[in-house]
Amino acid sequence: MGRPYGKSALSVSVTLPKLDKYLEKIEAAGNNIDDACKDAVNAALPIVEKSMKAGAHRHRKTGAVEDAIEVTPAKQNGNYIYGTVGIDMEKHPEAKHGVYQEYGDGHSPEFPDPFVRPAVDDNKKEIRAAERAVLKKKGVPGN
Repeated sequence: MGRPYGKSALSVSVTLPKLDKYLEKIEAAGNNIDDACKDAVNAALPIVEKSMKAGAHRHRKTGAVEDAIEVTPAKQNGNYIYGTVGIDMEKHPEAKHGVYQEYGDGHSPEFPDPFVRPAVDDNKKEIRAAERAVLKKKGVPGN
């Protein structure tokens, strides 16, 4: 019997860090704070998705890993606003090869070759710029 993989083994959450300093400015501009934050997070998700799919493509065999990468738009849980990009392993068990690519398989010298974590780490400047652009439109000057 195979080893069970967690639902979130191959996904990342995108949030909007250091938000406190922007909230008053957004509200002063007459915009809904929660909506502005969701819009900012949603602006970053395609950047992460593109990078993640490019990384999965490096080891494309059947396309199962690359095709299973999905975006979940920004949601809110209390004051926490987040969106996700990744593979739901319960929904896409055929994409388990992605786990080997990300973390290694213990046998192949070509692995690990991560594509999930670098999708955020390698694009931090672009992600922040996309979020800042949305916040600027929502009334946060010079962010």
